[in-house]
Amino acid sequence: MKINQAMIESYLRHLAGAVFSAIVTVSTISEKAPTAFNTEDWYSVLNALWVAVLPVLVRYFNKKDAAFGVIASSVGEEVSKKIKRRSRKN
Repeated sequence: MKINQAMIESYLRHLAGAVFSAIVTVSTISEKAPTAFNTEDWYSVLNALWVAVLPVLVRYFNKKDAAFGVIASSVGEEVSKKIKRRSRKN
């Protein structure tokens, strides 16, 4: 369950950064304040939503990323077993 939480938190960080940078970029290019954006401007900002998921997917499918992803659960189980063994010895 913690792996899913880590993925969601990572996605939200990427999402916030992507949306903020998209708003700033569209605002700079169109020379309008975000409060004056039209529908086309907001569609440009919304494109950042799907772009923000790409880094999360890359981390999920990266077999060398032990933080979360495909191998994280097996790595987590292995570490838990080692910790339990050491605590029994002490």
